[in-house]
Amino acid sequence: MAGNTFSAGGPKAAARSAGATGNATNAGEREDLANFISMISRDETAFLSSIGRSKATAILHEWQTDSLSAPAAGQVAEGVSYATQAAAQAAEPYRTRLANYCQINSKVVTVTGTKRAVDQAGVADEYAYQLKKRGVEMRRDQEFGLIHTNQSSNGSGTRTFGGYQAWANVNVKNVLGTANEYTAPTNTGGGVAGTYTTVTSGDQTALALSHVDDLMQTIYQAGGKATKLMLSPANKKAFSARCNANGSINTVRNIDDSGKLRQSVEFYTSDFGDIMIVPNYIMGLSYTSVSGLDDTADFFGLLYDPMWFNWSTLRPMQEVDLGQLGDSIIGQIVEEATLECKNPSGPGLILGLSGA
Repeated sequence: MAGNTFSAGGPKAAARSAGATGNATNAGEREDLANFISMISRDETAFLSSIGRSKATAILHEWQTDSLSAPAAGQVAEGVSYATQAAAQAAEPYRTRLANYCQINSKVVTVTGTKRAVDQAGVADEYAYQLKKRGVEMRRDQEFGLIHTNQSSNGSGTRTFGGYQAWANVNVKNVLGTANEYTAPTNTGGGVAGTYTTVTSGDQTALALSHVDDLMQTIYQAGGKATKLMLSPANKKAFSARCNANGSINTVRNIDDSGKLRQSVEFYTSDFGDIMIVPNYIMGLSYTSVSGLDDTADFFGLLYDPMWFNWSTLRPMQEVDLGQLGDSIIGQIVEEATLECKNPSGPGLILGLSGA
């Protein structure tokens, strides 16, 4: 009968050989395998964790916005009649109804009965471990969808919520070398993102403090405000470098009580308010989901106030037990939710960054 063949380092390989030193006693040595598993992937969801929470009650989640009439001269004559005053008064702005479709995100777990029964290092129950792992992965998927260009659509099958860039289309700072590589949406009320032609790396621009200052002014004049600037790791580093550049008057390199020199810039004071600078590692990942962009790592900067956004949940994240399939147990993690933007004039977007 043919014997098992193990690759180098395979199960009990040492027990079948004398080892590299010629010492056959290693056959009785116990393996040294630590009783823990180290997760090497980052699991932060910087944007999702920063915004509020609300409840959706339908597939199409809707909400309303209102605005004040533009400032104008308001003097009236003594004893003016109602009819005269009403005729001269500007028409009252109408309330606007906004909407976003709820998107279903899901992960499936399949674990065999044997896998649950064997004694595994670092895992008490393989099924519970995989559920937790897939749940963290799903949160990262949601973060990916929120910060990248997703347009709200009921579709003919798969619903998609409109992400940040579908709502931050009023206040846009386009720093691409060729302006026509980005086309703003015609629906500036929110819910639809801009479109891109093929962008070449030579047309992308390094982040400058003027980009942030200009966009802060645009947001302020539109009636919004921003308190966070979310950047990829490369752009976060570039921002600190710009602020700490020789001769820069925008910041002071602070030495704290312990004598530590703080090189990183975490807060920036602009003419239109203070901003917290937040890194988001997902913004530094390459992906191909934006039409016309082959590699969009470090491409965007998000300038917003978390108060303008909610994660609106129709079905909260939950485990669904799908039961047994032969000798395997199957489970599903599912959540149905959408992004609610309470003020499309509030957030801003910098696009065309190079990460340098």
